Amino acid sequence: MNTQTRPSRPGTLRPRTDVIETAEALILVADLCGVDETSLELSLSDDVLTLRAKPVTSAPQDWQPVWAEFELPDAYERSFRLAAEIDREDIGATIQKGRLRVTLKKRQPRSSRIPVRAS
Repeated sequence: MNTQTRPSRPGTLRPRTDVIETAEALILVADLCGVDETSLELSLSDDVLTLRAKPVTSAPQDWQPVWAEFELPDAYERSFRLAAEIDREDIGATIQKGRLRVTLKKRQPRSSRIPVRAS
């Protein structure tokens, strides 16, 4: 799995991401602070998995911060080129408290054995 080296738009942050491999799947875990399922978009095009998200703020629109050390990005974006072994039809994703988990199941190897029948 290869990753895009930087976000494509200014103000966009590449989220920190871990990729964990098991015998059955690759599991991608990304920190998306301030993001829920309504503001997250996952897409697959030409073997590239792309995540895009806009943080959701709960502050009133006319608020004035007194002290602000924590700043959310305008958006998150990151892309990953999937390896041939990933089953494009069996990808699942969940998000909980700003942590995205994408499960990329591996294709089951086909048997190279050719069945022979008696005639």
